Amino acid sequence: MLEIAVCDDETLITAQIEKMLEEITEESVTKIEVDVFYDGSSLVEHISQGKRYDIIYLDIEMTKQNGIDAAWNIRKLDKKVLIIYVTSHESFAKEVFEVSAFRFITKPIEPQIFKKYFKDAETEIVRRPKYFQYQYNKISYRLPIEDILYFQSDRRVTYIITNDGSKKCYGKLNDIERRLVESDMYFYRTHQSFLVNPKYVTAYFYDSMELADGTTLSISENRRKRVSELFCMLKGEDIIV
Repeated sequence: MLEIAVCDDETLITAQIEKMLEEITEESVTKIEVDVFYDGSSLVEHISQGKRYDIIYLDIEMTKQNGIDAAWNIRKLDKKVLIIYVTSHESFAKEVFEVSAFRFITKPIEPQIFKKYFKDAETEIVRRPKYFQYQYNKISYRLPIEDILYFQSDRRVTYIITNDGSKKCYGKLNDIERRLVESDMYFYRTHQSFLVNPKYVTAYFYDSMELADGTTLSISENRRKRVSELFCMLKGEDIIV
């Protein structure tokens, strides 16, 4: 599923982009969800509340907040989203390049160019680390798997521990582990209450693991064999997922 935002103060343009996205994805197995915004400030506000997108189609000239200012604010919150500018101008200011725009599409939009750039973006996204999507207080969030040190369950709430602190999510650890395995992502189940990202294991002992942040987690007796088998399987491989 690709999360896409379209931000342009011309309703005809947003409708055209939505239609082209629908036509392109009908030809493939890719599923998309599209949110439409008519000014940069409302898009930035949505992202500041935790929403994350894979692709943003962003107009440069908008009345309330232009695309350059919006992109600067977006980059403070999300450095990975692919920004594709949709503009009436062939020349671009230096500031536009400093926000790491992925592509530029000039108006009127040429469908073949639009399709090519969407496919380019799709390929780029596939190469990137995967995300873990979760909900808390009826709000959906996403975190790159590579940013997660470990999951820790505490009754009905699971804590997602990252280098930047912890997040809360609803869900049982068994279900989270199943989702990860189904996506070919393997975490060490060191204990009934812990799922550990192999990327952050700096020392592995018979009955414990030490993580990059200094945390030491014990390995329960009934899980040592499985952890050892998984460690041997992953040893020497690129385990950034």
